[in-house]
Amino acid sequence: MSTIRSYYQLSADEIFEDVKSSHKDKKRHSVEHTNFVVFPQVYPSHKFRTTGFVLKNLKNLVSGKIVCDMGCGPGVVGLYALKNGAKKVVQADINPYAIENAKENNKINGFKKSQIRSYMSDCFENVPQQKFDLIVFNMPYHNDDIEIQDPLQRAFYDPNFDSIKKFLHQAEQYSNESTKILIAFSNKGDIKGLEGIFDESAFQWELWKIINSDKEFDNRIYLLTI
Repeated sequence: MSTIRSYYQLSADEIFEDVKSSHKDKKRHSVEHTNFVVFPQVYPSHKFRTTGFVLKNLKNLVSGKIVCDMGCGPGVVGLYALKNGAKKVVQADINPYAIENAKENNKINGFKKSQIRSYMSDCFENVPQQKFDLIVFNMPYHNDDIEIQDPLQRAFYDPNFDSIKKFLHQAEQYSNESTKILIAFSNKGDIKGLEGIFDESAFQWELWKIINSDKEFDNRIYLLTI
């Protein structure tokens, strides 16, 4: 694999193998003035363009809000939300290593359990019933029908879009009329397939923000509301 190529140019398998081989120790990082460590077996948020893009667009949305960071990885979205005035954050991830990572980052940043709670959960399955003002899901881009054999693969693959379908179905019970759902994606993935799933859901949707449209692959955020 050429070291000149950026992650956004690589296939999901190439990224997965590179992360597995190079990411073996806890290391401290910062994105948008948010400090965190990343454990092995956890999505390395600092390496991807999407992370900063999502954070910059959250800044004016989180003050006083109850926020859900779905697929939280090391927990960067939740940390950023609290640093910018969120009232409360819930983190959820199907990867047990990610939840332990998020909990450590919450402690590093001095946040209490009354401010932020973390749940190992397949979408909302283990998240206590409540209504969120804002739900953020930086979802996997690739919907290849593969067998998941490593928790880290779930950061890059959502086979057959099963998780986003489940997420949207469950999200109805965690939303009210004013809830905003932000879903980060890219035309590196199957945008027509994803938008078709949005059409079949209970939500109204729009392509809210997009950058890098002049590059090989873009970064985009969809906004969904009831």
